[in-house]
Amino acid sequence: MTVSLETSSRFVAFMAIFAALAAVLDSIPIIPGFYSGIWDSWLFLMSPLFGIILGPLGGAAAIAMGSFIGHLVYFRDPFELLFMWGAPLGAGIAGLVFQRKWKPVIIIYTGLLLAYFVTPVSWQLPLWGIWDVLVGFGILVVFSVIANTRLWPEVGEHRNVIALLFATIIGLESDVLFRVFILVPCQTYWLFYGLSVEGLQILWWGAGFVTPLKVLMAVVIGLTIGFSLIRILPNQNSTEN
Repeated sequence: MTVSLETSSRFVAFMAIFAALAAVLDSIPIIPGFYSGIWDSWLFLMSPLFGIILGPLGGAAAIAMGSFIGHLVYFRDPFELLFMWGAPLGAGIAGLVFQRKWKPVIIIYTGLLLAYFVTPVSWQLPLWGIWDVLVGFGILVVFSVIANTRLWPEVGEHRNVIALLFATIIGLESDVLFRVFILVPCQTYWLFYGLSVEGLQILWWGAGFVTPLKVLMAVVIGLTIGFSLIRILPNQNSTEN
């Protein structure tokens, strides 16, 4: 499941290309004038593929460089320079899941989730607002178990498709969860935006509809583009450990 490149120079070239692509995607808003949250640019739809194709570290680094440049080209409020780190994390997590490296993924995901639930204000927020994150955690646990049993395909395209699907979902939900961590446990909902608990509750009810929709869009795009890239670049991508 590791990314295998013939030379280090080829890897650097891949990094540069993907970082440039990330910068372009991050500088184009999905909805003009809407410049915050996961809806601010097209990069969210593609970020897991960076980790899957370049590996956890390479994908995260390319996303970090590209999103930083994109945030300067299409400047949001300065607070978004903190939230943007969810994308590199999501790319790295997607790469780890694709490589079936469960331990760091479960530790990071569980740690962010626990941080949310031990924050007192979260007790006043509906679970509906993060239902997709909770489903993502369930998928992560189930997938980590199935991948080590005979239910998991040993070879073939089915294995790549399943790995791509789950890596994309977990990578995206990790991105969302990181942003939730910054917003709620780190108290930026009132430090940055001056939201009251009541205002945050309203935001949470809406998030239960909006966030999963974007995740679904990203999964469809990720599967379509990602599967094609895996078939074209068999030496760069493998689900073998």
